[in-house]
Amino acid sequence: MTRRIESARVLRNTRITDRLWWCEYEAPVIAASARPGQFAHVLCSAPDQLDPLLRRPLSFSRIEPDLGRVAFLIDTVGRGTAWLVDQQEGSEIDMLGPLGGSFAFQPDRARALMVGGGIGLAPLIALADLAPAEGVQVRLLAGGRDAHQVTPRAWLHSNVEYHVATDDGALGHHGFITDLVQDHFAWSDQIFVCGPTPMMHAMANLTDELTAIHGPRPAFTSLEARMGCAMGVCYSCVVQTTTGPQRVCHDGPVFPQSTLTWTWHHEPTATAPSVG
Repeated sequence: MTRRIESARVLRNTRITDRLWWCEYEAPVIAASARPGQFAHVLCSAPDQLDPLLRRPLSFSRIEPDLGRVAFLIDTVGRGTAWLVDQQEGSEIDMLGPLGGSFAFQPDRARALMVGGGIGLAPLIALADLAPAEGVQVRLLAGGRDAHQVTPRAWLHSNVEYHVATDDGALGHHGFITDLVQDHFAWSDQIFVCGPTPMMHAMANLTDELTAIHGPRPAFTSLEARMGCAMGVCYSCVVQTTTGPQRVCHDGPVFPQSTLTWTWHHEPTATAPSVG
């Protein structure tokens, strides 16, 4: 993997719900080697201001190496992301990437179940983009507190079968996205998950229960974490796995679901969602 700092040029920032934005950049060097599940560490301030000081880790939502473009699905949760989506077409954004490990469809398997919560849909959209070329069918289950946290269907590949759940019932199934998993688990032969830590933990437990009924299939989870350096040096994003402590930024963010212990689940300072 080749990681570079690149001055990415803003192509468009599109507001797709009251909370979510789709932001596209010209970044040919990063786009050339980025893979779904990886992320960029983005400076969300003018170079002469450095406020906020720390970069924000953003998962690639679309990667177009032939066009030299990448896109991010962004939830404006703080000063950094609010600044980022406010940048005008043609502005230059300082990006470091691609970073971390990636998702990949498993050999000789052709039915991928993807489960995403809120902004966790981001890397799953990028992975689903690769499915037609690899002969993989995709069912994508997306959940959010309300309709404003759910990515509209138009931003996904047309071949994706899309199912939605919202906590308040405003869109799709009234309830948690994990409520829908049982209807699709038996169909699947590989599983990919990303979202808030409680949802991913619940999904891991549900996978264990359904595996006892339907048999095992490979499952992979992309974790969210606060990050300082995003290159494995500062150890601010360590989680415990069955193979010992692992850095989300360097050893992840994608892990085999079976290796995650979830012992950090009730330690918010260790695994809070990426800073806005």
